[in-house]
This record gives sequence, C-alpha cells and structure tokens, in this order.
Amino acid sequence: MAGEHHDDLLMQSLLLDEIGQSVIGMDSHWRVTYWNRASERLYGFNASEALGMTPLDLRIVGNFHAAGPGPTGEEIAERVTRGQDWAGELWMRDRAGREFPVHGTISPIRGRHTVPVDIVAISKDITDRKHQEAILRRLSAMVESSGDAIIGADMDGKITSWNAGAVRMFGWSSMEAIGQTPELFTTADAADDNRVAERIRSGTFVPGLEARWRRKDGSLIDVELTVSPVYGQDGELAGASGIARDITQIKRLKAEAEAERRRLLAAQEMAHVGSVEHTVATGETWHSEEFVRILRMDPDESSSREWMLERTHPEDRDLVRQVWQDLDAGLGSADFEYRIIRPDGGQRWLHSRIRSVNDPDGKPLRFLDTVLDITERKNAEQILEWQARHDALTGLPNRYLITEVLQGFLDRGGRPVVMFVDIDRFKLVNDGIGHGGGDRILMLLGERLLAAVRAGETVGRFGGDEFVIVCENLLMRGARVLAERIRECTRLPFDVDGRQVFLNVSVGIALAGPDDTAESMLRGADTAMYRAKASGGDASVVYDVRMTRRATGRLDLESDLRLALDRGELRLNYQPIIDLETEAPVGFEALLRWNHREHGVITPDTFIPIAEETGLILPIGTWVLQETLRQVQQWRQEVPGAENLSAAVNISGRQLVAKDFPDIVEAAILASGIDPAAVHLEITETVLMDEPDLPRETLQRLRRVGVGLSIDDFGTGYSSLSYLKWLSARTLKIDRTFIEGLGIDSHGRTVIELVLGMAKSLKLGVIAEGVETSGQLTELRRLGVRLAQGFLWSKPIPSEHVPAWLNTLSTDTRLQEPAQRQA
Repeated sequence: MAGEHHDDLLMQSLLLDEIGQSVIGMDSHWRVTYWNRASERLYGFNASEALGMTPLDLRIVGNFHAAGPGPTGEEIAERVTRGQDWAGELWMRDRAGREFPVHGTISPIRGRHTVPVDIVAISKDITDRKHQEAILRRLSAMVESSGDAIIGADMDGKITSWNAGAVRMFGWSSMEAIGQTPELFTTADAADDNRVAERIRSGTFVPGLEARWRRKDGSLIDVELTVSPVYGQDGELAGASGIARDITQIKRLKAEAEAERRRLLAAQEMAHVGSVEHTVATGETWHSEEFVRILRMDPDESSSREWMLERTHPEDRDLVRQVWQDLDAGLGSADFEYRIIRPDGGQRWLHSRIRSVNDPDGKPLRFLDTVLDITERKNAEQILEWQARHDALTGLPNRYLITEVLQGFLDRGGRPVVMFVDIDRFKLVNDGIGHGGGDRILMLLGERLLAAVRAGETVGRFGGDEFVIVCENLLMRGARVLAERIRECTRLPFDVDGRQVFLNVSVGIALAGPDDTAESMLRGADTAMYRAKASGGDASVVYDVRMTRRATGRLDLESDLRLALDRGELRLNYQPIIDLETEAPVGFEALLRWNHREHGVITPDTFIPIAEETGLILPIGTWVLQETLRQVQQWRQEVPGAENLSAAVNISGRQLVAKDFPDIVEAAILASGIDPAAVHLEITETVLMDEPDLPRETLQRLRRVGVGLSIDDFGTGYSSLSYLKWLSARTLKIDRTFIEGLGIDSHGRTVIELVLGMAKSLKLGVIAEGVETSGQLTELRRLGVRLAQGFLWSKPIPSEHVPAWLNTLSTDTRLQEPAQRQA
C-alpha cells in the first residue's frame, strides 16, 4: 500500500517547495537525508552535496544560535531529542557566507517514511519581513520623537492616536487622550469647529489654521494646525490626522510688534500729518507744509502724480499705479503703504489714506490724501522680526530661522548638510573666566565659524554653546573636510580679558536623506554630536540611523529598569571570600544581576551606568543592601558553621553622598538582625576619586554603627595614603588586573607587595580579587595574602544554592572567626 501512494513527508516537501520553504530531513545524528529544491535555492548547496552532511558541516548554521532571547542550540537539540517540536527565528548562512534571518521549525518525525528521516527542519527566509519591521519601527520612532503634536481622529471625532509630542505640548497622557474628542483641548466656538469638521469629512486638506488650545493645567497656548484626511485600506475616508505646532512664542512676538505699531501710530497722529488734495478736472495738486517736510520737497515743487511716481521706490511703483487706477475707476478709498526716496537718497515709509469726493453721479471730483511717515514703525517691526529669528548674543540665526532655511533647501529638492558644533567642557570655561568671558568666547566662535564656511552657507546658534551650520549640496567628503576646518580654527587661542583660552569642539554631521525633514536632520546632527562627545570630544561624527536605534534601545532599557524591582527581575548572586590558609569561606560578596523578561540576562556593566545616571541606583542599592543582609543573616542562623560569615555589599558614590544613607544602613541592619561588624560596604577607588567631597558626617555615623568600608579595585584610581586614612577604610581589595600576571611577570607581584606593606602600616585587611589558577594561589600565599576570591573556588552562586554549596565543604574545613578574618 505504501508503494501506491507518495510518502506524506515527500508530499508536504513538494508543497512547501512551491512556496519557497526549505525542507531538510535528517537522521538521529543530524545528517542530511533529504534536501528539497527550495533548500538548494536558499542555501546554495545541491542535494548531492548536502546529503550525508550535517548543518554544522555545511556551515549554514553555527551551533543553532537562536535570534534574540530564547533557548540555546544545545537546548533546541535536546528538546527535539526528547520528541518535542521547536519553532522560532534563527540566523542562517548560505554557501557564500551571507547571513540572513529565517523562521524555522524543527520537529522529530513520528512513524515510518520512504526516506529515512528522524528530524525535519522547515525554514523560510524572513529578511524582507525584518526589513519592513525595521522601517515601521523607524517611522514610529520619528513620529514619537517629533517636537510637534501629531493627533489622529476617526470620523466620529474621537482621538485615535496621541504621540509623545502631544503629551509634552498638552500634558495629557495618551491613555487620558485616546477616546476623547478634541473638546478635551479646544477652545474655539462651535461654529468654527463645525466648519473644520465639515472640511475634514469631505476629505479636504486644511493647512495653516491657527487656534488657541487649552493644556491640562488650564493654561492656553497658540497652535498652528495642519489637518489631513486619512483613508482606510478600502480607499474610504476613515478620519483625519492633525499636526499642531506651538506658536505661542511667535504669536507673542507678533503681538509685541503689533503693540509697537499701534504705539507709534498714536504718537504720530498727535504730530503733524501731511495732506495732499488732487482735483480731477484740472489735475491741480495742493499739499501741506508737513507733506513738504516729510518728502523734503522744494517749496515751489508740485506734487503731481508723475512727480510722486518718480519719487516712489522702484519696487512700489506698480502698487501706486494700481491704486490710482482703482480710484479713478470709482473705488472710493484706498489705504496702503509704500516707500519714497528723498532727494538726499534717504528712504521713508509712507502710509496713505485716500478718500474720494464724488459728484451726484458718483464720479470722483477730488481725492483727499493724508500721508503719515511710518518709517520708525516699520523699522521697529523689522527689529522685532529680526530678534524673533536671530540670537541676541551673537546676532546669528536662531533655531527658528535655521529650521526655516533648512526646510527651504529640502522643499526645493536640495541635498543640504547640517552640522552641530558644541564646545567641549564649556562649563569649565565659564567657571574659569566667568559668564561674561564665556559670552565673549561664544561671540568670537560665531565669527570664526562664519569665516570658516563658504559664502551663502548659514551659521546659527541654538543657545548655550551649540552652533549649527547649514550647507547646501555638500557631499560626505566635503562635509568631513569642513568639519576638520572648523575644529582647526577653534583650536587657535581665544583672547579674552588679557588671557588666552584654548577650546576643542565636537561636531555632529547629518546628510539629507530622501525622507528627511529639517527637524529629523537637526536631531540626527545633534545625536552625532553627542556621540562625538561620548568618544572623548574633539572629534567629528557622521550621523547613522543606528545611533537613533541605540538611543531608543537605551531609553527602552531605562524604562524597563524602572520596573525591574517591582517585576522581581533583579536577583543576587554571591561569590565566596576564602581564607587562603584553610580555604574555608569567611564571607560572601553580593553581585547584582538583571534577568530581563524579554532580553534575558543583562550584564551589570550595561545597566548599572543607566541606574547611576537616572538615580535609580538609590532604590536599587537600598534593595541590594536589605536583601544581602537578610540573606546572609539567614545562612548565619540556619547553616551549621556559618554563624561568622560576613556580607560585602557594593555601594555607589551617589548612595554614599545621599544624606539618608546612614539611616538606610542602620535600618537594614536592624531589620536583618545581623552583627554590624559582619557588614562590609564596598566602593571602588575610582568612584572615591570622582567624589572628592564625601560627607564626613556620613562616614563618622557608619563607623559608629560598626560597619566596615572596603576599597574595591584598589590600585586603579591612584588614591593617596592620607585619603585612605581619612576614610577610615577597613579593607583593601586588590584589583584582578594585578592578580592576572602573578607567576608570569614581576609587575603584579611588585604592586601586591607595595599594597601589603601599605596595608600593614595602616592596619588594613587585604583581599585579592579574580584568583583563577593554582599558580596565582601559590604566589599569593607566598606573598602573605590571607583572603581572596575568584573562580578558582567558585563562580558567583545564586542565593538559593549557597546553603548546599556550604554543606558540600569538607568536614575538616571550618568557617573562620571574625578575628581571623581581619588578620
């Protein structure tokens, strides 16, 4: 019967082959016994080459490493061996060495088949899907990072999306806003809302709409709104998307300009106003003396239309001609502004209000013109407009104008380049020469940057010590050359108040991409500049989209770290501290680990710096202290012979300078019931060097409580002997870098001998860290080191395994007394 029908495996393979899925059959030793055509196309090996080989032999997979968190290759293999299926994503490699992601299924075969197969692996290339997912994530990140509020609504007017910009602008979270109507924040009357709603329902694009909206705290802001229709997959109108930009500052400046205009008008109306009367029938013109003064006319000159047109600024003559034509045609009145040129070449702005006197038939008889010199008002408007778009200190374009110029390049199809220039360690400059001197340097730097760029390129200041340069049609090489020229010109000394100041700058470069906006380019250049600073400064870095991804990843990690304690993701491992004479443990050092629910184990060197920067190290450090003392005290009470174990807890500089830190330590000791003498607080030598103003009161209180202070990683931070004495440290922990070379070179031995001599003089205990070989142990014993820790005895042990580890010690090994530990 089996011969009359195709084998099920072969039939399924042929079907999967048609849709491009690789099917690989293997025996129980993972040797290929079946290889379909899709496998040949995907991996580049034909069936004759693959049969009898394993995936490792073909080098198409390296130990079955899963993509992202998940089981290891060994765990997958063990799972299949136990008769269980596995499905997930893997990184594979074709014959040419190209790596690509696949979605795979590995299953044991149950039953008999024509082809001898024990295991079948089905895989499909998901490179395109991963690429699309990355694009969607990038677009989502761009929306979320926009400085504008981007709000979506359905046809019923209910809010469907609310980005981070909207949260910052209005104060409501997305959870609070989504599902609400725009009445949540609008203040316009119902008629205006209905007109806009009607245009949205008709699919009309509504640009440049200004409105005054309400924030969550009740304050009002002015916004400029652009509303676009949104269509569903079926092509039907599904709602609208609005982009709101806060223009409160611009409106304020415009309001100030308008107030200045009204003030100047009121002042000029109190003065003499020029008057002109023109008779239509005769063409005669009469003018007042004030009109003569305004235009600086000769007393015998006639102010005919032809004469006035000659005195009108060339750019305004067409306007004046058109006004006269309209008045002659019966317009009745005109109110307009134009410029005239005085005989001395001076230019004045005039505001004319013309009214016609008509005959009974409505035809003009005379035109009465009152002329007001509004030059001062126009100058004030120009000054306010200039101030709204320029930096007050340097006179350079500000963020508003830079953004406008950059967006103009992009709108015209240009390929601009943006550079962020930031002074390295500018706070040190300000502290050294004062803010007045710092301002002088900023002005001088602006002048140097202007001299360094080409004519037509824009140099602006965003504020602080951040400058921005916008260049058009500059390629990568030219951008790097310009960045180097900028760095070179800033290295020359700045002369300020009789002293020379030397500066370095960090430069971030962003080149325009096809989908870039002014804001995205500025954000990219800013990101690249901070990357240059992070690498030590005095450098230029070109923006790469991966920088934003890394920043987003770090932000996600920071957000998850804030929840790690509540989720129970933080745990402690313990590394024993060993007496080298008896090789018995005298205590444990607590080591913090983070087992992320999605990413697995995250190393301390990844998340501890984030905790330090965000201040999360304070609640996390408190938890570590409390949990360590509780756990060690439990072992001291419950494990035979462990009653004298000590507990070593790492603390950060931020914890040590916190005013309530002694209270936290005392509370943890009281809650656990542990002997204070068994508690050792460890802080690294480099952190001590970064915290020169340690509170003496904190150290004195800790001494009175009875806890010990240990200096970790000793030998890496260049501490002074007086500093150690002042700290009243109890123990020095020799850094592992000096242990590694023991028995190989003399450098580590010399350092350890010096540390031991110094410790003996200061009556300090010494612990060697990172002991991994018996040779290192022999050398440490020869040098007289009493205590050590390292992989030679044990890797860090999860807390639940410590009692078992202690119980497995040989019966002739005894835990040490406190007096012995300090010897």
